[in-house]
Amino acid sequence: MKYSLRNILLFTLLSASALIWGVTAYVSYRLTRDEVVKLFDAELAQSAHALYSFVGHLLYEGSLNELWDLDSPEKILTHSTFNSKYTQKIAFQLISKTEGLILRSRTAPVKPMTDSLNGFTKMEIDGYLWHVFSISDDKDEYIIHVGQRDDVRRELKDEIVSHLIKPLLFSLPFLGVVIGLIVRRALKPVNRLTQQLARREANYLKPLSTRHLPTEIVPVVEEINTLFLQLEKAFENERRFTADASHELKTPLAGLLTQAQVAMKTSDEGMRQQALGRIEQAVKRMTNMVQQLLTFSRIESDPTYLNKQYVELSREVIQIIAELEPEAHKKQISMSFEHNSVAYVKVNVPLIGILIRNILDNAVKYTPRGGKIVISLTQRKALELCVEDSGPGIAIEQYDDAYKRFYRCIETANKVQGTGLGLSMVQRISLLHDAELHMDKSRFGGLKLAVLFPLLPEANPVKNIKNVKKQLFGNVID
Repeated sequence: MKYSLRNILLFTLLSASALIWGVTAYVSYRLTRDEVVKLFDAELAQSAHALYSFVGHLLYEGSLNELWDLDSPEKILTHSTFNSKYTQKIAFQLISKTEGLILRSRTAPVKPMTDSLNGFTKMEIDGYLWHVFSISDDKDEYIIHVGQRDDVRRELKDEIVSHLIKPLLFSLPFLGVVIGLIVRRALKPVNRLTQQLARREANYLKPLSTRHLPTEIVPVVEEINTLFLQLEKAFENERRFTADASHELKTPLAGLLTQAQVAMKTSDEGMRQQALGRIEQAVKRMTNMVQQLLTFSRIESDPTYLNKQYVELSREVIQIIAELEPEAHKKQISMSFEHNSVAYVKVNVPLIGILIRNILDNAVKYTPRGGKIVISLTQRKALELCVEDSGPGIAIEQYDDAYKRFYRCIETANKVQGTGLGLSMVQRISLLHDAELHMDKSRFGGLKLAVLFPLLPEANPVKNIKNVKKQLFGNVID
């Protein structure tokens, strides 16, 4: 299922913002209404106390009559001392206990707002609910009522709250636009990366640049670069395999063609059989070379080929010895296996078999008839597998070249058939197992090749050592 990260971010951020905005606006609305009610009550009390002091001062000076219309039978206050927008919604009454209503504002009813002398009360007058605060003098000679109609209060509350809430609501669309711009800008690196990948050719596998990329995207780009490196390595291995196979198979194929033509054209039966024999040898050599090339290619390009497990190395050595014993017997070569411990190593079994087989196979190939090969497995600071032979050996100056692919020593190249891949595979397998590879002159005058494996804790140690020794030495060739 495909989805847009941009749309998801926009939808979730806008939805979350709208929800939080709405909840905040509602809570603010309720809290503001409550605070406005308290504010109005406080304003009633404050206005009542102010009017109380004002009226007391006028009574003391005898100038109270100047404040109302003498011709008005309703005694309406003509000069308002409280002229703010909200105080004009407040009604005042000055009531004398002996004379009744003395003074009132234009919005105040004619009859008293309440019978209370002090404090807050609610009264319904002429179909309107009034909120009233009353205060009287110390002698209770007159009473001041300051009131506000409930419908007027609600109107004021709604007006005040709307002034507070409207900006929040009107700003929500602008918030959406800002979120959209932020998301678009934040995803620009992803869009640039997409365009960069889209413009790439299939064979261009150079790493992507991580400059100017967000921290969250860098790991993804690094993994892509790792994949590019693996692909580049795989393609390089494929190109190398093709080039190597083409180079190494060209000469044998030409020889095959020549020998086949000789066999077809000659009338001499002996010459024909000789040509067919050479064809057979060439086919065997090519078969061995192709197998070596395929194995080498697999080692370099297939990571799943490196699954490792604990194995007893001596058993693997004995198995390879048993496989090569017939060839050694033909050449009357004496092979012996010496070891002083039952040691385990963590290796890839197929690869370690290739390593041992290549070392021993080279020793059998290059050791002359009646020669000697000694295989030893010793455990000191490392587990050392050593193979020594009495062959011609390799000159010291050629040690490094001997590990190169398809390299063959000049002294032995024409005497023994080979591909020049054996030691290069041994070196590669040793590196994959963190093992050290050493080449030296053997005590028999030939080549000494030692592989040093790092020691690891034993896994599944053998309980019956006697049975193991019997199994080991029962197959040793002396």
